[in-house]
Amino acid sequence: MTVRQIGGLLGACGGVVWIARWAVAPGEGAAEALRWVGLVLVLLGLACVGLTLVKGTALWLDAVVAVAAPALFWAVYEVVRGEVRGAFILHALLGVVCLLVGAVTLVRDRYGAADETEGVAARR
Repeated sequence: MTVRQIGGLLGACGGVVWIARWAVAPGEGAAEALRWVGLVLVLLGLACVGLTLVKGTALWLDAVVAVAAPALFWAVYEVVRGEVRGAFILHALLGVVCLLVGAVTLVRDRYGAADETEGVAARR
């Protein structure tokens, strides 16, 4: 399993946790814990995917992007969460999006990596 697939899996798991948060009654204490668990999983997934975004030998650039991708998501998430009144619906929608993107990342990397490598070799 590649780092990108692990990132997709973590993002999908974070989406499932946020969907579960939506299913939990708003008055229960578990809802806040599920929000944080889902956020941590999504941020870890973004860090894993961020590690694979830069091609080359610049390890420092990999580290910067691995930190910047989750930081950008968290900043936008907090702004949107503060503006939207229905945080449970927001988490349900974000959960579905994270689940779909994580699943596509997981499946695409598993079956698409060989195709992309062959395409690069054919262009040379």
